Amino acid sequence: MTVHTPTQRLRATPTADWIAAIRARFPVESHLDEVLTRKLENRAHPAEHRTDFDNLAERLGTYLRRVTGQPDLELARLARLSGGASKEQFTFDLTWRQDDGTRATRKLILRMDPSESIVETHRLREAQLLRAMWGEVPVPEVLWVDATPASLGHPFLIAGFLEGTVQPEGGKKASGLGMYFEPRLRDGLKDQFVRHLARIHTVDWRNRDLSSYDRPEPGTVQGNAWSLGVWERVWHEDTLEAHPILEYAADWLKRNMPVVEHPVVVHGDYRSGNFMYTDDLRINAVLDWELAHIGDHHEDLSYTASEILGCPDDSGTLLVSGLLPRAEFLARYRDYSGLPVDEGKLFYFDVLNAYKMAVIAVATSLRTAHGRRTHLDAMMNLLSGFGYISISVLQRLLDDAPSAARRDLRKQFG
Repeated sequence: MTVHTPTQRLRATPTADWIAAIRARFPVESHLDEVLTRKLENRAHPAEHRTDFDNLAERLGTYLRRVTGQPDLELARLARLSGGASKEQFTFDLTWRQDDGTRATRKLILRMDPSESIVETHRLREAQLLRAMWGEVPVPEVLWVDATPASLGHPFLIAGFLEGTVQPEGGKKASGLGMYFEPRLRDGLKDQFVRHLARIHTVDWRNRDLSSYDRPEPGTVQGNAWSLGVWERVWHEDTLEAHPILEYAADWLKRNMPVVEHPVVVHGDYRSGNFMYTDDLRINAVLDWELAHIGDHHEDLSYTASEILGCPDDSGTLLVSGLLPRAEFLARYRDYSGLPVDEGKLFYFDVLNAYKMAVIAVATSLRTAHGRRTHLDAMMNLLSGFGYISISVLQRLLDDAPSAARRDLRKQFG
């Protein structure tokens, strides 16, 4: 017989008091608090995730006619896309009147939240950042966004559809993790890959419309505290059972948090699988900005270069995102960005990113699949194995931390 503790029962069917206590214990950015709170409120009224294709086409057409003011626009060929580990995605053709008065047809993509996701994110944040990066790095053009479920039943954004390759021919990696690029592809893509990350970190975000982002004060730990706070909150909201390594890691991260001298836009998921390239080896889209926030550029550097996301070449050398060795990646980044690369801060974010990956894969993915709140329940279960690898990495990193931290870890967990 399975025995559930009171905390486990509250996670499964949270009460208003429990939700309020979680919010008070783990303060996060205001718009992220909004989506995480909505997730818990929805969980209190469990229902399996469903998407009605026929109803979706009708509601999407109604929405587009309203926002364009064009009752004669035509929507056709609505189809669901495979792939994507966190959002439902559809393509469709839209014919509508352009600014010059002519009618044109364009293929568009609809990104929509499921009932629960492997990461709960805010469509307005994603749309604002894509617009801020338009003309700076290659991104899809955002046309419309609705951060509420009023129109389609779930928050969504609509952007231009771009043709290109995400995984090389024959690639079948879950979410593009550990992707192999043959030498010709590496030579053509690696410099662009680094250059675009450097540009993301050097865009003057303070002069862009990023009203849905809280702005951390330079020279404080605020940006890093918000970043950690999200994942610590998600862990306590979603985990099916406690884990001592995760508990210790959160404490270590709070005790060793570095100051963010000059906050930048952090992509949060910059890796293979999240960019697209054309036949002439031009990166034409940096994708999946859902985890973006304002923080420390070392967070992206550590994540992108993490061993668990890399792939070895034919000689066994580990390549960052399957493209180039770590030392070359960091050297090119320094040249393009002009920003410092501090190995001590990289270690801190190695721990944070391993913690983040474990939270996503061990806690949220399993709970989402178990609750049947997503269209990708099989992938969510598959990713749990990735999470336990992350916990192993996390334990090794903490054991490699400064001697005082090692003594604390051994004393607490043996």
